[in-house]
Amino acid sequence: MSAAHTQFRRPRLPLYMKKRRNWQPVALTLIVVMLIASGTLYYLAGRHQRSSAMLEPGKRYVTFQSSYGERKMVKLPDSTLVILNSRSKLYMPEGYPQNRALVLDGEAFFSVPPAGQEMVILTDKLKTRTPGATFRLRSLESQSGAYCLVLSGQANVGKSYHSPTDNATEDLVAGQSVLANKGIDLMEKETFELAEQEDCLQGKLVFNNTPLPAALKKMEDWFGVEMEMRGNGRSKYVTGVFNPASVEDLLATLGDSIGFTYRVTRDKVVIKF
Repeated sequence: MSAAHTQFRRPRLPLYMKKRRNWQPVALTLIVVMLIASGTLYYLAGRHQRSSAMLEPGKRYVTFQSSYGERKMVKLPDSTLVILNSRSKLYMPEGYPQNRALVLDGEAFFSVPPAGQEMVILTDKLKTRTPGATFRLRSLESQSGAYCLVLSGQANVGKSYHSPTDNATEDLVAGQSVLANKGIDLMEKETFELAEQEDCLQGKLVFNNTPLPAALKKMEDWFGVEMEMRGNGRSKYVTGVFNPASVEDLLATLGDSIGFTYRVTRDKVVIKF
């Protein structure tokens, strides 16, 4: 072979170097996939663990949070009792109750004892002030609607944001409520039946020969979860007084007596016959 041919001959690489080079594209692909997956999980986790937009910058808070399909009872340092509904968060500032103000993102019952300083509960739609009262407050930052129902005592409720049309507040006593919708900038005073709300506050879920679809609607309101029924269950009825700690506890009891199975997903409860 001539010197010219020898000069342009492609050198042979050792076998171990060939294998390492062939694995480089695969390794890079795996790394990219892992980074994307990690970023996605981080994003999802952050999306579901975000803090309320109503928190004051620089102020530190103690956070109380309820799990999906469960109600959680919290007793605050001033003896205020709070029952958090499913997937709700209550923020208590450090130093409470010197500054008797709370932030809610979700739904909760409040039993506020009278004290020298009024209680203020702030949500993204409503601002509730009370010298002492028992009431139910719902305002999720992911939704446009909100309400406040007073079971005893008195409260003053208004919009927590500046409205271009109406910033008047409403004084509420037992049996009166405020319904609000931030999307259309609306707040109205209404009345409601006290008995059912008092049962809910006391932890009693009461059914009296109630058609199953209506019972499921009541359970949705009780636990703050969405329920979907599949199959022929409309002819079923529910009777009894229940004190469930979670939606799964209640479904397990009813499933055995009525004859259905259920599945709890991330966003809803599916009942099958």
